[in-house]
Amino acid sequence: MIRLDRLVNVLGRFGVRLYCDPRMRQAELRSVVTYDPTDPRPVGGDVFLAVGVASVAHAVDLAAAANAVVVLVRAETPPDSDVLSRARHEEIAIAVLDPAVSWSQLAAVAYGLVLEGQETEAGRGPTDLFALADTIAGAVGGPVTVEDVLSRVLAYSSLQEHTDRARARTILGRRVPEPVRLALAERGVFAHLAESDQPLFVPPMPEHGLNGRVVVAVRAGRELLGSIWVDAEAPLPPAR
Repeated sequence: MIRLDRLVNVLGRFGVRLYCDPRMRQAELRSVVTYDPTDPRPVGGDVFLAVGVASVAHAVDLAAAANAVVVLVRAETPPDSDVLSRARHEEIAIAVLDPAVSWSQLAAVAYGLVLEGQETEAGRGPTDLFALADTIAGAVGGPVTVEDVLSRVLAYSSLQEHTDRARARTILGRRVPEPVRLALAERGVFAHLAESDQPLFVPPMPEHGLNGRVVVAVRAGRELLGSIWVDAEAPLPPAR
């Protein structure tokens, strides 16, 4: 768990403008949800990333439907009085950021802080996603990527030894290439992540330049936040 005040302070480097009752800065944040216009299923989360939403008013409406505490939206102008009134009524904080800030940066911060909060509550101490990726890579001896639920890269380890073509394209493009993502879906990988906390070995797919992976889900409570992928040509030993 982290507080809104902590998120806003970290986002300060991106020039965030926060609009809310000052008392809301102490609100607790335990989950993140990213807006996906192609998925009509209802979603909920404390931090709502209004990806692709041009209107602050629309972003607030979507955040209200998600029962969010704060909505992150990119906009050039501040919200008008009607939008602010609507947000106050719904008890939603509005964090406005410059359109020049990439969503991958914002997602990395938001998911990273929530994961940091989960790590702290579990007694492991605070971390950030890139440090987490490096720690895991060192422990298992293979390159690591941390991805969100839409297969976008949030962080990756500095260990690049034995990097395959699929990993290189994923990092350069900041997301898993669509042909690879479709192949993973056909093998039931995403269905497994949605239902299970157990690591899954994905056999090599040479036609996609993928040597093999071990993947495990990352959750906040029951909500799937993303996944951690380790380059591996065979299942990892249980000790790892």
